[in-house]
Amino acid sequence: MKLRKLFFAGLLITAFATTLNAQSYNTGFGVRLGYDNGLTLKHFFAPATAGEFILSASPRHFQLTGLYEYQQPVAGAPNLDWYLGIGAHIGSIHKDKDHYDGAMLLGADLIAGLEYIFPRAPFTASLDWKPSFNFTNSYNDYWYSGFALSLRYTFR
Repeated sequence: MKLRKLFFAGLLITAFATTLNAQSYNTGFGVRLGYDNGLTLKHFFAPATAGEFILSASPRHFQLTGLYEYQQPVAGAPNLDWYLGIGAHIGSIHKDKDHYDGAMLLGADLIAGLEYIFPRAPFTASLDWKPSFNFTNSYNDYWYSGFALSLRYTFR
């Protein structure tokens, strides 16, 4: 049984390692436009893995999200990548603007999207869906409203 698990893990690592392609940038910083408007910072730790941090704020909430993402090129589409990720968030929200009931936000996030890397300009544009699930209260309307467009300036 252990040998089978080791063989399967080795097979997965080999499959992922043979499909890695180098990114054309190391770090990108910009804005996220959607339900969670804010700032976004994405940094590649390896050719196919990145960390993304999103700081979002509004008059009703404040939230910091950290995500670990796996990114690969879309076959047959130059400069277009797909990515999947998982992460967590922490923040606060006022549930009722008239009574200012403060509530802590602590939960998990998923992300899936497409990113276009402009070949001759230091910019990227990505469209993604980032549902999140709160563990500390019942405020969970992010399932349907997690779509956003991110525009980043890239450092190569």
